[in-house]
Amino acid sequence: MKSKHILLAIALALVFASSGSAQEPITVIELIDHLDEAVRDCDWKARNMTGAPKLRMLLHKRTMDDVLEALKAGRVVDSRKLEEALKGHPI
Repeated sequence: MKSKHILLAIALALVFASSGSAQEPITVIELIDHLDEAVRDCDWKARNMTGAPKLRMLLHKRTMDDVLEALKAGRVVDSRKLEEALKGHPI
């Protein structure tokens, strides 16, 4: 009987801990700011590269630019393209 109370207390503690640490969804403005910063970072990194790595970085930058332009214009962005843009830089 006592073990049931302990398990219940642990379960409740986990529920309250997980609900308290849940983050609010990111806003479009925050997403635009994040992507804008990532584009600048990508551009800076691409300047110091050559060959295939530079081409991959520039292609990734173009994807981020497309998503950023669509978000700023208020257009709908495909979830796969958004996910690709939010991935880390390919190196």
